[in-house]
Amino acid sequence: MKKTTILFSFLVVFITTVSAQVPRFTKYQINETGRYAYFPEDPGIFEVEPSEDGSDVYTGEVLFVKDFQSCHYGIIMVDFTDGIMDELDKEGLEIVLISYLDYLKQSFSITESTGYGKGHTLESNPDAVGVIDYWVDVDKTPWKIKGWIDKNTLAVMFIYGEKLPEEGYQEMFLNGFRFN
Repeated sequence: MKKTTILFSFLVVFITTVSAQVPRFTKYQINETGRYAYFPEDPGIFEVEPSEDGSDVYTGEVLFVKDFQSCHYGIIMVDFTDGIMDELDKEGLEIVLISYLDYLKQSFSITESTGYGKGHTLESNPDAVGVIDYWVDVDKTPWKIKGWIDKNTLAVMFIYGEKLPEEGYQEMFLNGFRFN
């Protein structure tokens, strides 16, 4: 009986420790847009600013801290002005997405990039095109980004921090954008 109690106590401590280190993702609506993203903590109200073409640009970010490790999870989402992307096919949309990511590299002081991995898809939106990349900024901080685009919306999901979470958790977040 004593061995069973010790084993049970060990399992409880082990499971509690492991689950405390794992981010739990919850779906949050991006203001009143009808679009959603999964975050490890509540991002609150997303900031919104108009772009030069009149599209709304939403931004949100959370700092997730566990066991002395911290990581930023963020999104930049562009809600295109009606009809602005209607004439583009998937290849054209991918070009727009990559151009936007190149712009963000300058904005975020990115000094290194592995190069864009193309051809990513979302089961929830077969019309969407996805691109992934790994970046390092001027402070040597690693980033992992994934951009998504369809004819109505562009979204860039990003994670950065001194040490990125395990690959599975990265993918859960980066694939966690939901178009309407």
